[in-house]
Amino acid sequence: MFRNFHDILKLMKLSEPQVQFVERVGRFWEGVAMGRSAGRILGWLMICEPVHQSAADLVSTLGMSTGSVSTQIRQLQRMGLVERLTFPGDRASYYQLPESVWSKSMNTEFERLADMRALAASAVEVLPTERPERVSELALVAEFFAEEWQGLTERLAERLAKVEA
Repeated sequence: MFRNFHDILKLMKLSEPQVQFVERVGRFWEGVAMGRSAGRILGWLMICEPVHQSAADLVSTLGMSTGSVSTQIRQLQRMGLVERLTFPGDRASYYQLPESVWSKSMNTEFERLADMRALAASAVEVLPTERPERVSELALVAEFFAEEWQGLTERLAERLAKVEA
């Protein structure tokens, strides 16, 4: 049928730069936190017009199966990276990136740091004698970033306000 994802996207009448961007985002997220398919959905939702797309739009544009789109959309929604929209008189659901998705996603990282600190604290009773840094380093790293987080988010808010002004 098709040789690869790149061929599918070309047939869907995406420009070459769009094809490359969607694939690049897919590869990035594959290496970071999720599958390439979820990353491709994110990539397309970052640049598509209109800003919201139905599951059917995603299936046809990205050449993915309905099941894969459904599974990946649920994962992206749980992570807060995609939100669902509906419109009166339209039975379809649409998906888009929430406003300020990237700065809001940093709040999730702060919560993860708190969880990391709790994990490290719970290891005190079982701290190994051989290479204890396997635990203690987690505590130090999580503590450092938790302490620095407030300043980072304040500077980010300032920068975003400048751009919006």
